[in-house]
Order: sequence, then structure tokens, then C-alpha cells
Amino acid sequence: MKWIAKCFKKYAVFNGRAGRDECAYFFIFVTLVQVSFLTIDLIIGWGFENIIDGVSLLPLFETSRLLTALPAFAVGVRRLHDLNKSGWWILLIFTGIGIIPIVYWCCFINGEE
Repeated sequence: MKWIAKCFKKYAVFNGRAGRDECAYFFIFVTLVQVSFLTIDLIIGWGFENIIDGVSLLPLFETSRLLTALPAFAVGVRRLHDLNKSGWWILLIFTGIGIIPIVYWCCFINGEE
């Protein structure tokens, strides 16, 4: 729990370093929260269709994504700094396949902290 609390305390801090435990436990926590909210949305039937393109919007799930996006990027950037890489590498996530090296670096490579 201390790693998760630390990540939320540094909600938008992009400088500094984050250890492997801090990063990995935070991402596991975020994944569990989002899967839980997605499940609740689906059980309750809160999904509603977007008027424009018919995409189902799930209120709890989307809210959890919005609330955890900034701290997730911040801890990812700090983790990359711990590996002596530029924080700009986090943008690889937006390429789709780029998430593979980011997850590998963040969860499996030892850093300085």
C-alpha cells in the first residue's frame, strides 16, 4: 500500500525516480480497480451508447481511467528516469506495440532506486 499511496501523493510529479516495486504495484492496483469498475458497470447495465458512433460508454470505468491516467504517466516517467532513459519514451504507449518495451522496462529491469 505504501507504493500506491506514494504514487498518488506524487500525482503529477514527472521528475525524480520510481523503483520497480512502486511502478509494478501501482500498475497492478490500477488494473484491478479498472477491471472491478468495468465489471460493476456491466453487471448493473450502466453502459450506454454514444450517439455519434455507437460505442458503449461505461461511467465508473471511464471515471477510473480519467482519475488514474495522470498518476500512471507520472510513475511511468519516473520509472524510466530510474532506468536512465528519457521520460519521453513513455509516448511509445500510444503506438500500440510500444507498450511491450515500456512494460518490460518498468516491471522487469532493475534500476538505480
